[in-house]
Amino acid sequence: MIHGETHYSDRQIISRWAIFESNPAIGRILAGRGLSPSDGHGMIGYFYVDHEEGLSVRIHALCRIDPGIPPQIVTNFEDHGEDCILRYDEFGEFRLFSNEEANNLLLSDDQRWNLFEDQRWFIYYDPEKLHEIRNRVDLDQFRAPGYFDDVSVVLFLKDENHVPEIVWVRLEEMAEDGTTFQGVLLNEPDADFGVHEGDMITVRFAEHQDGRYLVADLG
Repeated sequence: MIHGETHYSDRQIISRWAIFESNPAIGRILAGRGLSPSDGHGMIGYFYVDHEEGLSVRIHALCRIDPGIPPQIVTNFEDHGEDCILRYDEFGEFRLFSNEEANNLLLSDDQRWNLFEDQRWFIYYDPEKLHEIRNRVDLDQFRAPGYFDDVSVVLFLKDENHVPEIVWVRLEEMAEDGTTFQGVLLNEPDADFGVHEGDMITVRFAEHQDGRYLVADLG
């Protein structure tokens, strides 16, 4: 049993190390590696954002979890967990490592492994243009749970025949001045707004008496 686990926001877990308790998804990973839960009943993994698949965990090591002592690493995956991925609905019970705990796991001996030995794979998932968008805390209230790059956007036309509609947009780029964003429309609007699923649209903030919204510039 992992003690001390709490509920975290999506932002809190990105680019953090955590320990996970065995669950069916982890069991499938173990089976794919020729391992079983008897070899170790915990996993150590790293949270990142997959642009299309959403929040994900790359599992790097199998460990034992015993009360009162640090995790005991049983098996390090030498390929840094390339095919050991948990998606948002597969995390199960987990606890984030504190900075001190993560630093302690950097010690190298027969049972420990440098968790930061090779993080070059992570650069692929965090390119500069997306990193800038992900750092925008003011977008957090619009982000889809588990899909950090997807935001809710209001479509509207200055036309009484069109009722405003909420859609999902996957943000791709931010303007240099930070005032507008480019993104892909992820679902087909119910009404005809002149844009369709898969279109690239421009998104900006708009103030309303009921609060702040993200809206699409439809010309």
